Amino acid sequence: MNWGSLRDLFTGIAWKRLSAHEVDPAVSNGHEFQGARELRALLGAEPLLDLPATYLLFGDDDGAPECVRATASWYDARARDPNRSQEWRLYYPREARAIQARMHPGDLVVIARFGTGSLAVLLAPQGSVREAQLSALFGLDLGDAGKAHIQHFAKRDSISFVAVTILEDLGLAAPEPVSGTTTDTAAQIAHELVGAYGSQLPTGVAVAELIQQRMPGEDAVADPDGALHRWIEAQAAVYRLWEDEIIRRRIQRGFLNPPGVPDVQAFRDFTMSLRQSRVSRAGAALQLHTARILRANRVRFDEQVITENNERPDFVFPGAAAYHDAAFPAARLHMLAAKFTLKDRWRQVLNEAARIRHKHLLTMDGAVTASGLTAMAASHLELVIPDIIRSAYPAKQRSGISSVREFIALLLERQITDAAVPL
Repeated sequence: MNWGSLRDLFTGIAWKRLSAHEVDPAVSNGHEFQGARELRALLGAEPLLDLPATYLLFGDDDGAPECVRATASWYDARARDPNRSQEWRLYYPREARAIQARMHPGDLVVIARFGTGSLAVLLAPQGSVREAQLSALFGLDLGDAGKAHIQHFAKRDSISFVAVTILEDLGLAAPEPVSGTTTDTAAQIAHELVGAYGSQLPTGVAVAELIQQRMPGEDAVADPDGALHRWIEAQAAVYRLWEDEIIRRRIQRGFLNPPGVPDVQAFRDFTMSLRQSRVSRAGAALQLHTARILRANRVRFDEQVITENNERPDFVFPGAAAYHDAAFPAARLHMLAAKFTLKDRWRQVLNEAARIRHKHLLTMDGAVTASGLTAMAASHLELVIPDIIRSAYPAKQRSGISSVREFIALLLERQITDAAVPL
C-alpha cells in the first residue's frame, strides 16, 4: 500500500545529540542549537526571524509529550561585525525554556521543517522508546550522532506503514493512503461499512474477514509474514477511511447543545472515543489475522486459554488440554502474545502461562530499543515480527527476533515431534 512520502510532510530534517552548551544553563544560557554549517543546508543562508515552531519534549516512557507552541529564529550572531566570520545559530525563545529543565546532554533533537517553513523540534531522551521511534521514522544512524546531520526527502522515497503508525503515536500529522488497487479496495470496504453500519462498526471478526476476502493474492502459507503485514495494513487503512467519514459527519452536525451553545465536553468525548477505539481495534485486528495465518498453516492452538491467576494468553500451543495436563511436558508447550505496539508493555506477558518459561510476543512495532531487547532476552521473552518490519532493525538486533515464518516452522516441528513421541 502506498502511504505517500515524508516529502509530503517535511522538506527535510536536521538531527544531532544535544550538547551541554545547548541545554545546560550552568554551561550556557544562550537558548541556541548548534551545528550551524549543517543547519544552513536546511534553513538557508538568510535570516529567518520568529519562525512558527512547535517543540515536543518526550519523556522516557510512551506518554504524551510536553508541547510548546512558540517560535524559533535563525540568524548570524556576528552579522554586525564585518571583521569576523559568520556564526549562525538557531535560537529557541524563553517560552521553550522547558528544554533546559527537561533535556540533558546526549539526548536526541530532530528539527523538522514543514513545506510551509514552520518547524517541529522533537526532543527525546537518549535510549528511550521515543528516540527509537524517531530513529525508525527518519532512518537515523544514531551511532554517528556526534555532529549535526541533514536529511532531505524526495517524492520517490515512500513512507512505510510502520512510519505512519509512529507519526500518529508521536502526535504528528500522518498521510492518507495514496490511491491504488489496495487503497481503492480499502476505500470501497470503508464506504460499505459506513453505509451499512454508520458510526457503529461490525465486529472485528467481520471486518477482518472482509479484508481477507477482498485483498487478492495473499498466501498465508507461502508468505505468512507478507500476508499478515498486508492484511494489518489494509485493515488500518479501512478503519482510517471509515473514521474520516464519521468525523466528517460529526463536524457537519456540529458540537452544539440544543440552545446552540458550543459543547466542549461533547467534542472531548468524541475525540477520546475515537482514540480509544483506534488502539483497541489495532490489537484485535492483529490477533484475528494471526489466527487466520496459524490455521492456514495447520498449526494446532487455542485462543485466550485461562491459565494461572486467571491470565489469558492470546495463543497457547498445542492447546488448552495440553497446557492443563500435568503429564504433558512443559518444554513442549508454547505461547504467543500479540501486541500491535510494544513500548514497555512486554512485561505484562511475563505473567501469562507460568508453565511456559520461554515465551513469544508478536508485534508490528518497528522501534523496540536495544536495551528493551536485551531485557526481554534476559526474561526469556522472544519477539516475533513480520520480516518486512524486522529487516529494518540493525543486524545485531535482528538475530534475537523471529519472523512469522520462523515461528510457524518452530511450532510445526514441535507438532511433528509430538506426533512421533508418545507421552
